[in-house]
Amino acid sequence: MRPSLRVVTLVVVAASLTPLLFLVTPGETTPLYAARQGLACANCHFDPNGGGPRNAFGFAFAKNRHSTDSDTSGMFKDLDLTNRVSEQLPLYFGVNQRLMALADDRSNPPEGLDGFGFYDMESALHLAFQPHPRLTLVYTHDGFRHDARVTREAWGMIGLGNDYYLRAGLFRVPFGLRFDDHTVASRNGFLDFQAPGASALPYDPRFADQGLELGGSRGEFSGRVAFTNGNSDVLGGSSTHAQTVSGKLVYTEPDYSVGVSGYDDWEHPVGPGNRTSALRWGAYALGHTGRLSLIGEVVSGTDRSRSFTGPSQSKTNRLGWFAEADYQLNRGTNFRARYDRLEAARPSDASLREQSSYDRYAIEGEIVPVPFTEIRWTLRLIDPVADQNLLGRDRDTEKQAYVQFHFSY
Repeated sequence: MRPSLRVVTLVVVAASLTPLLFLVTPGETTPLYAARQGLACANCHFDPNGGGPRNAFGFAFAKNRHSTDSDTSGMFKDLDLTNRVSEQLPLYFGVNQRLMALADDRSNPPEGLDGFGFYDMESALHLAFQPHPRLTLVYTHDGFRHDARVTREAWGMIGLGNDYYLRAGLFRVPFGLRFDDHTVASRNGFLDFQAPGASALPYDPRFADQGLELGGSRGEFSGRVAFTNGNSDVLGGSSTHAQTVSGKLVYTEPDYSVGVSGYDDWEHPVGPGNRTSALRWGAYALGHTGRLSLIGEVVSGTDRSRSFTGPSQSKTNRLGWFAEADYQLNRGTNFRARYDRLEAARPSDASLREQSSYDRYAIEGEIVPVPFTEIRWTLRLIDPVADQNLLGRDRDTEKQAYVQFHFSY
């Protein structure tokens, strides 16, 4: 790996640590949930990066159909619920169930649907135990699907003072925005049918890694850094040493937030006679004004591989980015327009680069008919940048539509 490339990631990671040296007061944050709400991830979730079980505030937010204002009229105004067992037993629980009905057409002109059916995306049970403000234990298990029983997250977090923490266990690394939709261009990508495995990231963001994370905040800045296994396995395999460092630094004002991230999975053995490494950097921005919010993120970096036995070396540069605009019509209705760009390989030859580049255009929305229930819908067009493949044959666009039923508590 070239030293100049590694310096970029190490600078970002070092910058993420900088706020920890001066921790005095907690910072204001306005990260994702939807930028339109102006809420910090840690306001609603036990995980500082967002996602997973909700705390008391996040539960109330969901009960009020994604609003900080109480639902004072209609059939839900007297809904009196909690996700906490009791004051003496501070155990919080939650569930996430997602079922998708997907229609997909990959031929042009259309010759009928190439796929239509139902897919159980998630059946997760969340538990969080917080005996006092400086100790949090979280466990998430996706255990009801016959083909994907897996522990999603299992970690403990110790509060070191009022403003910083140490986390240990199985958690999602602190890189970029945490999305429910893993198909955005800056995450796992949207090429399941055209180019399976092509992704802006060198790891699957739906799954956690094992290791340690240190984080904190000061004023408008917050930062966190993690040291995790990456692709290694200390109990066996070709690589037996933890090898991944990731970090994120965020600056937030009440109406907007910007962040930079770094990820370095350094060179390690893969199979007989080969070594590989992955380096990524990312940046995002989000903000809101009135009912309108804007969100964007870019991720780029390089995968490298070389042989033990010779000087041969190959590299693949990758780029993924997206931009979206959300408009919240009312408490229970949101509309979205999104553009994604994914370049799975970026050689110097422009014509070859176009062969692995795709644009995606989407119109999406959410309806929240009752508390703890969200119906999501999407119309998407995936368009290869190159009109023809290397053999001179026309390349087809892909059309997708889905309805997703999301139940959570």
